[in-house]
Amino acid sequence: MAENKTALYTFHKVREQCEQANGDAWRAFLAMYSPLAGHLLAMYAPDLSSARSAWGLTLQKLAENNFERFRGTARQTEREFLADVRALLLETLLQTSGVGPSIATGDARADGDDNAKLTPESLAKLIDGLPLLHQEMIFLKLAGYGNASIEKMLRVAPHVAEKSFERLSPDYSAAANIEKDRCPWATGWLNILQQARAAKKDNCADLHQILRIHDGQVSWYDKEPVEKHVSGCLYCLERWTALREVGYWRKAAPAIPPAQIEEALSALGFGAQAKKKSFLQRVFGER
Repeated sequence: MAENKTALYTFHKVREQCEQANGDAWRAFLAMYSPLAGHLLAMYAPDLSSARSAWGLTLQKLAENNFERFRGTARQTEREFLADVRALLLETLLQTSGVGPSIATGDARADGDDNAKLTPESLAKLIDGLPLLHQEMIFLKLAGYGNASIEKMLRVAPHVAEKSFERLSPDYSAAANIEKDRCPWATGWLNILQQARAAKKDNCADLHQILRIHDGQVSWYDKEPVEKHVSGCLYCLERWTALREVGYWRKAAPAIPPAQIEEALSALGFGAQAKKKSFLQRVFGER
């Protein structure tokens, strides 16, 4: 029954009615976006016990103070909205991890890769001068994605950046040799992402503008200066790749069991108390 309800909801309808504390809209929200959250947690915190509660805490943050944080997320498109939710989820995960390097050091170390020390500065140096596509691929490799997933997200075979990947050796061989999607840097990479998101400058690209470039809706004349800026800005590169990530895994992440949705719904204060509607009421919007 919950699945039928979810099928009747679009992003904009969910976006609007979740702000009104509509239980059915929140059920649809959870069914639509919990799979993406589960994928991100499995990627960026495969061994952290805090990952189990991070999504629930993120939902609480979105709902608290009369949905204040939720109202502040992007409204125009689903991918922009999900980029905002992703940022909040990863921020929450980092805050609750209780382990790993400080934000000041950004030390990203992989097991068995003791010489690797990744900071925003060393990351910028690592990708400096490379074409934007190659920067994207290296960024996603450092995030823990294997070639198969990178190709699906970017729709380009990673071998085009094979020469650029040589920069990952020897210090970042853990990322260069990834086979199964899994971030090798524990909370270190979360720190890198947080620092990148905090490095916004006055001339940084608008998220919607980046999305339009991704979708081929911008002329070469208009997109060339934006892409040039992104290739030299970690803040924009992080957001650029985040849109790729949420856009693909929103559709590709496996669904979660209905029982988990109902459990999360109850934790938000809706649950079984939500008023049940007939199929015709749901189709025609009758109250």
